[in-house]
Amino acid sequence: MDHSQRIEKTQKTLKELTCNALLIEETTNLYYMTGQQLSTGKLLVHEKGAELFVDNRYFESCQKNAPCHVILSDKTSLSDLLKSPEFNFIHSLGFDSDNTSFKRYEEMQKNLTPLVKLIPLDNPVKIQRMIKDKEEIDLLREAAALGSQGFDFVCSLLCEGLKENDIALELEIFWKRRGSKSLAFDPIIAFGSNSSMPHYRAGQTILKKGMPVLIDIGVNYQHYHSDMTRVIYFGEPDPKIRTIYTIVENAQKKALNLCVPGTKIGELDETARGYIKAQGFGEFFSHGLGHGVGLEIHEAPTLRNQLPCKDKKLENGMVITIEPGIYLPGMGGVRIEDTILITETGYENLTKRPTSPLLYQ
Repeated sequence: MDHSQRIEKTQKTLKELTCNALLIEETTNLYYMTGQQLSTGKLLVHEKGAELFVDNRYFESCQKNAPCHVILSDKTSLSDLLKSPEFNFIHSLGFDSDNTSFKRYEEMQKNLTPLVKLIPLDNPVKIQRMIKDKEEIDLLREAAALGSQGFDFVCSLLCEGLKENDIALELEIFWKRRGSKSLAFDPIIAFGSNSSMPHYRAGQTILKKGMPVLIDIGVNYQHYHSDMTRVIYFGEPDPKIRTIYTIVENAQKKALNLCVPGTKIGELDETARGYIKAQGFGEFFSHGLGHGVGLEIHEAPTLRNQLPCKDKKLENGMVITIEPGIYLPGMGGVRIEDTILITETGYENLTKRPTSPLLYQ
């Protein structure tokens, strides 16, 4: 699907959004809709087409490459357009309330009222982005492949005396040399008891025998992201780490078995969470089961048995993570995470690495 088709898809949703035009300003959404990497800009989508407002820095490039009409932007360019006779059919303008500050809302009220009625919407482009098109799926497969190669590289580095942040640095260089745009997030390389902190960041801890090694890594490849987590045994770990590893692995399998179109997100989360709770570790699973992955490392849907997401159903074309975990303070933690694509009949695992624990002697 090219970007003009994404604009057309948005046009078709205007009626159900109860507006006849939509203003898009968040930069990731602008990239999704136009293919243009902008630090600021505005896209007006309406029933007759779309206009992209940019400043002098982007005007020439967007004129050549954007899939719609491009207008050189100033403080009054949007209101001037809406005042013109050919745009008098626009009387209600939706905007993304999730990403619009109150100051920006006041500014729009001042400049656009009474030209149009402003209608706050809960990030309508985010909802559209939940279902990936073929081009996006291909890029996510490539990102996942590069991410998994990074995991293999990290495993090849493990040796006594190595520091966590040394691995993080080497991994970034590895990916950059293979065409990555950037890291998807700061790598979580956690040795020993550091692995009990779900959002730990690589530090100065030195690897020693008997330590579990939690590796949560992701890469940004052509704007699309990968995300995976594995735990490695560097020498024989504490028996309790082996116990929770088996529980987490089984919890993930139970969730993956439900990854088909039509499954409610709440049911998916509760299946993994309920299993971990039944094994006596429910209080140590402290985060959601997963999240969407795409142009952002965390995007819709959120996999949690809570409103507003619990009644949302999995759909063909969603790309999500499944990442149950158990974290024992002072001892260590286990999280197993795969990125998967929901297909017509089930799912495709994009991570393509075994979940069975690897033991490095």
